Amino acid sequence: MVSISRRELSYLLVIKKYNDQGQLAKLSWIAKQLNVSPASAYEELEHLEGKGYIKKTRSGIEITSEGRKAIDNLIKAHRVIESLLVEIGFSLDDACKYSTQFDFAVPEEIIEKLHKYLGEPRKCPHGEVIPLTNS
Repeated sequence: MVSISRRELSYLLVIKKYNDQGQLAKLSWIAKQLNVSPASAYEELEHLEGKGYIKKTRSGIEITSEGRKAIDNLIKAHRVIESLLVEIGFSLDDACKYSTQFDFAVPEEIIEKLHKYLGEPRKCPHGEVIPLTNS
């Protein structure tokens, strides 16, 4: 299974955004952006560090290659499922809404087979790139 929850993904995406801008993320920034208490953010960051998705230092927080891989796997799952749902007749909005409900629970092996079945599209129905993953 994709080993990341929606909540974990939201934290990783905030951290990645700061890292992509050349900054280490700060606990207070993450808490404010996600509208959670610093104590709640601290607890989730400890959990993410334990999973190897982030690295905390005195200077700030950075996402690891494992964290980036987890993000890419979940984004790929969402976009592949979304593509399948549109293919079988769901609207773009409904496909996105339904995909979000279970994309994190679908094993990577199934996502890979669905991606192949769909002809290995490079983009989802919204035009967003489907990440290449090496699972």
